[in-house]
Amino acid sequence: MQRTESSFTGGNSTRIVYDVWSPDNGEVTGVVVLAHGLGEHARRYDHVAERLGSLGLVVFALDHHGHGRSGGKRLHAREMSEFTDDLDRLFDIATQAYPGLPVFLLGHSMGGAIALAYALDHQDRLTALALSGPAVVVTSGTPGPVVEIGKVIGRFLPDLPIQKLDSNAVSRDPAVVAAYQADPLVHHGLVPAGIARVMIDNEQSLARRLPSLTLPVLVQHGTADALADPAGAQLIVGRAGSEDLTLKLYDGLFHEVFNEPENDRVLGDLVDWLRPRIAPER
Repeated sequence: MQRTESSFTGGNSTRIVYDVWSPDNGEVTGVVVLAHGLGEHARRYDHVAERLGSLGLVVFALDHHGHGRSGGKRLHAREMSEFTDDLDRLFDIATQAYPGLPVFLLGHSMGGAIALAYALDHQDRLTALALSGPAVVVTSGTPGPVVEIGKVIGRFLPDLPIQKLDSNAVSRDPAVVAAYQADPLVHHGLVPAGIARVMIDNEQSLARRLPSLTLPVLVQHGTADALADPAGAQLIVGRAGSEDLTLKLYDGLFHEVFNEPENDRVLGDLVDWLRPRIAPER
């Protein structure tokens, strides 16, 4: 795969950096737009793009605003649309570069929530949707009044730091965890209240919105995921209106199933699911 780095001007005049991975032989069969998770960046998906390239797919992935190489206050957010609007701009770029091809959206963790929100509003732009460890149930075990108080704090004090993610819960592979902890483009501080509110609002809207989702959907989730509740995967599959739903649960795997010791099998499942949706004969 050949990678190039570019940028565009996103919301609030923020510079958004994105990568494009293209198959070496130049034969492109489809487009994948990838949305990364909370606090990380697109370059952590080099190996995912490489595997998708085996199908002739070209991969577009941005660093969300406030993440990685993109501009903006770190992890600052007030509305989901701040993420989905930038994603829509990337779709414009991708589909203009490769018109008429199947277009897939792949989202991990918070990126899974962003991808799902985008798909619900833009199904006409997509061939199918794939989600890895989607962070769509974020209030498990939290009393309702505490959740509502948290939303108020997130509205009026969006940059107030409230919670730190456990980097050891990312993967069972010590090398992956060490690389994550040493990565200067990963946000290692506390998660601010505003982006937490965005995720809560998204969760609370899904039961109502999911029945309208009719795209083919794949959800991959580790059963030992301590960062994104696997109940989210069950919610999507249980409520989505699509007749083409696939749920892959991986017993004992942590949050980043693409970075677990079993990642070859997990990525193989993704490729096998995509293949017939690119072209029946592939």
